[in-house]
Parts: sequence; structure tokens; C-alpha cells
Amino acid sequence: MTGRGKVRVREMQYVGRSHVGLVRQVNEDGFLVRQFDAGECVIIVADGMGGHVAGEVASALAIETAWDTLSKLPADDPEKRLQTAISEANAQIFSQSATCETYAGMGTTIVAAIVDAQMMHIAHVGDSRAYKWSQGDGLVQLTEDHSYVNELVRRGQIQPHEAAAHPQRHLLMRTLGTLPDVVIEYHRFSWREEDLLLICSDGLTSTVRDEEIAGVLTGTGELSQKVDALVDAALDQGGPDNITVVALLHDGDSKWRVSE
Repeated sequence: MTGRGKVRVREMQYVGRSHVGLVRQVNEDGFLVRQFDAGECVIIVADGMGGHVAGEVASALAIETAWDTLSKLPADDPEKRLQTAISEANAQIFSQSATCETYAGMGTTIVAAIVDAQMMHIAHVGDSRAYKWSQGDGLVQLTEDHSYVNELVRRGQIQPHEAAAHPQRHLLMRTLGTLPDVVIEYHRFSWREEDLLLICSDGLTSTVRDEEIAGVLTGTGELSQKVDALVDAALDQGGPDNITVVALLHDGDSKWRVSE
């Protein structure tokens, strides 16, 4: 299943794509973008894992639960909203995993962001990533992979370039739904007009180097063309995993428009 979306919201433009890839039979990734009347935008990307249809169920349940929780919480504390939403999603997935044999052991990564015209609030679990691209700084990774190889890099036991080919590069140290409690990482970042927020699953980052991603985002073309180019780049490398890419551009547009 391939997802496509393009929406222009107040002072932001977003494009999202999700592709099953060239090897997998089921797309276990999912994404959601919604806006609040207050001018906030919510982006959620999840990459599920588990046998049979369990990964697809886990990512869908994470997105649905997180959004439902976020939409009901007061807007005064973004960090608390994100922590509460992801914790609730973890509880829901763990409960279904424990009570349904078909879903035993299922889990998912998640990146959830609350964004307005000044700030990006980002919380995540796992190795799906958020990046910020700007004219001044280029591409900057905002999230830290909760993976075994990244821990080895942090400890200085392997070099960053060795991580991509490490035999245990897919082993995650932290996932959503596999334990009754989960540690959620939260950060906030400022941004301004012409900056871009990119959130993606590892179907992109495991096959396309950061330098290539930066090159696409730096180039000319519409936002939709750049997102398509990123998905195509992952497919050109064999598309071994599901690929999800969501880009949010701070473009200063004051209108509300939707286009497909």
C-alpha cells in the first residue's frame, strides 16, 4: 500500500509518502498529519514490527492512540502532551500483544511532533528519525537512534561509517509496545521560514545516506518532487524495507489550501 498526501496549512506545507518497497508484501509503516485550529500541526510516523500482520497493527494502533490522546489534551504543555500520548500508545499496543496470540511481541517505532510557526516539539522511540534542514546549517539529525549499533557508536566501540554495515544494525534497544513502560526521548527546536522538518522511517535512512538526503532537499523543485525523489532513491537501492517520508516546510503562507 502506498500513501500519498499534500496539504498546505497556515505557514506550513507538508507532503507525505509511504511505499511498501520492493521486497516486503505488507507496508508496516504509517503516518498522520493533522492540524489544530490554533495553528499547530501534528506529525506522527510509525514503523511497525512483528510476525504476520502484527507490525501493521502496531503502527496503526500507535498512530491512532497517540493522535486521539493528543487531540484531547490542553495545549499549554507540548512535552507533557507528547509524553502522555506515546505512553498511552505503548500501553494499548502492549495490552493487545499480551491478550492476543496473533499479535504477541508486536511493537513499533514512533516519532511524534507538535509544530507551530516558532517551535518544533519532537518525541520519539526507536530508530525512525526527524531531521531539520535549513539554508544555514544544512541537514541536522534531531533524534538519536535507540539502536544497538548507535549505542556502540556512542561508546566509541565502532565508527559511524561501520554502523551501516553492522550485522546487528536492525536491533533496537527501545521500541513501543514490547514492554509495559517505555522511556520516551523529547526535544524542542526553534525554526523559521524556509526551514524544513523531515520525519522518516529507516526504510529511507538505511539505504540513502544523509549526504544524499541533503542534496535532494538543497536542490530545486517543489516539496512533493523532493519527497518523491527521496522515496525513489531508496527504491533505487533495492527498496528492502517499507519507506515513509514526511516533509513539513515552513513557507510563510498565510492561506489554508488543500491539494492532492
